[in-house]
Amino acid sequence: MNETITQYLQYLDKMCGFSSRTIKFHKRICNLWIKFLNEKNKGLGDVGPADFLCYIETRTKKVKNVSLAGELCVLRTLYEFFHNYGMLDGNPAAAIPELICVPPVEKSWLTVEECFQFLDSLDASKRIGLRNYVLVALLWSTGLRVGELCNLNWQDMDLEESALIVRKGKGGKQRQVFFNERLRKLLIRYRQQMGGKPNEAVFYAFSQNGTRKANHARLSQSAISEMINKSGKKAGLKKLVSPLIFRHCFATHMYETGVKIADIKEMLGHDDETETTIYVHVSVAMVKRFLHEHIANSTNGERL
Repeated sequence: MNETITQYLQYLDKMCGFSSRTIKFHKRICNLWIKFLNEKNKGLGDVGPADFLCYIETRTKKVKNVSLAGELCVLRTLYEFFHNYGMLDGNPAAAIPELICVPPVEKSWLTVEECFQFLDSLDASKRIGLRNYVLVALLWSTGLRVGELCNLNWQDMDLEESALIVRKGKGGKQRQVFFNERLRKLLIRYRQQMGGKPNEAVFYAFSQNGTRKANHARLSQSAISEMINKSGKKAGLKKLVSPLIFRHCFATHMYETGVKIADIKEMLGHDDETETTIYVHVSVAMVKRFLHEHIANSTNGERL
């Protein structure tokens, strides 16, 4: 076995305290990586982002994406070790997003296409359908917690500036949230059809016959959860859809467009980035995009 790989495995054992099972997995992937490099007549220190892309294309034909994500995590950790301990001047695996190594608490999330599939299944020509369409679009576009959405009054909405105020977020914190022009026009249309005084709820309940309930009854979290769950099934989605899933979608889709974790943290109302990473889901396709973007700036090592 390569001497530097032996040092890496000893590091995982002595310094990181990894289990023997995890170390065996790292050893297996390292051997796969060395075999791959040998076929390209390259050493461990002669690689760049393009080589990781080639590895992904090769392995995609043999393993599922979830397995490949684990392999990429090993390679990122391996090259971090090389770089941190002075064996490489640069880290060619730095373009692999660190978040791919963080197992999310809630694995289920929707792609952009699935989110639009969900919205398209809602009949916005009817009052209840329009309400449901707008609230789901708002959840997806802003990452609001369902409780924060339920508490929104029209006085919290600034439709001129495309912004809203969360007055009582988690921990009693207040924050400002912005939304896009498409949603702004949708909210204007929604208010024109539904009405609503400044101190009234943006989203209110309807009776079974489709009329507005008395006293402008505020829509409850449980009612929203039930509606979203049923609508997800109606839309033909195989995943269990909940209000929280759109918070995950918001964070993931923002990250996919290049928004930094620190900025997403502020939008979600988190105290630290560790909490935010739970909501970001990194796909193999995203890793490939990051690697493509870093090919021109790759730094090859000179010591191994």
